[in-house]
Amino acid sequence: MTLQARAVPEHRSCNEHRNVSSGLGFDLKWDLGWMNDTLIYLEEPAWNRPSNHSKLTFRSQYMQNERFVSPLSHDEVANMKGSLVEKMGRKDGLGFYDKLRLLCAYYGFQATAPGRPLLFMGQEYGQGREWNCYQSLDWHEGEEDHRKGVCVWLADLLGVYQHHRPLHMGDDFPQTRQFPIGSMSFEWVENNAGACVLAFCRHWKGERPVMAIFNFGSQYHHGYTIGSPYWGGWQVLLNSDDRRYGGRGGGPGNSSCLWTGKARSDCSDSLTLDIPSNSCLVLLAPENFEDCKAVRQPVGMKGTADTMCADIEYCLGDIGF
Repeated sequence: MTLQARAVPEHRSCNEHRNVSSGLGFDLKWDLGWMNDTLIYLEEPAWNRPSNHSKLTFRSQYMQNERFVSPLSHDEVANMKGSLVEKMGRKDGLGFYDKLRLLCAYYGFQATAPGRPLLFMGQEYGQGREWNCYQSLDWHEGEEDHRKGVCVWLADLLGVYQHHRPLHMGDDFPQTRQFPIGSMSFEWVENNAGACVLAFCRHWKGERPVMAIFNFGSQYHHGYTIGSPYWGGWQVLLNSDDRRYGGRGGGPGNSSCLWTGKARSDCSDSLTLDIPSNSCLVLLAPENFEDCKAVRQPVGMKGTADTMCADIEYCLGDIGF
């Protein structure tokens, strides 16, 4: 693999065990733990997800140790395990439409968190049947109205991922750290297990930060308040519940602007917005963000927003702070 990298530097190789120092020298490591944890979480009924919330946040304990790929691979959509669509809310008896809504939010989580997103064939339109190496993909499903929304969502999501450098340039420097940001690319903003709401901000040198907000629960949150890392106007880049993506049209529309308001207990500035159920929102920080930093307290990583975890100290210790 080392020879291949020298001969064809634009190629990338990945494996479950990268072993750069003593092994074959793969470029990237498959984060199968992330895939398994998040799928277990999303299969749970909505009422039981709060008790499994750590499966979404556990990665923050090790994401600084490797260069990761975030795969949704064939391992989990074959051999009687069911397709990704089938897995969404499997134990909840979730309806087909809401399964697709939850799947779109999941894709948003995969693309905006640290790690290179990788989808397996058929997942770009939400194939209903699990993958079978002896059968063709069900391409006709991609023409269905609801599934077309999934295709458009992925196209827009990956376009935002490619265009906004904070979402990918800092994947090898994701150590969780509060202000000052320095070279760190990942920051927890909200971590509310009970509401199934999660938010984080991605940073890169000199670029406008990007915030991703998720509601993995079945409850529509009206007027939800999130502490904002910056005061001013945040542009809505994406809302998975927008009708463009087959959603119900809840929450702020694409390209709208959200303005920060009153302080809350852990932050000098906050955003108040509607967060639809099973949704992902992607926001772009104010243009002059460097002059608009809010005063914030650290956000815990394992369950509630008011619990400071030792994980932050662990990450800081690893990088010499």
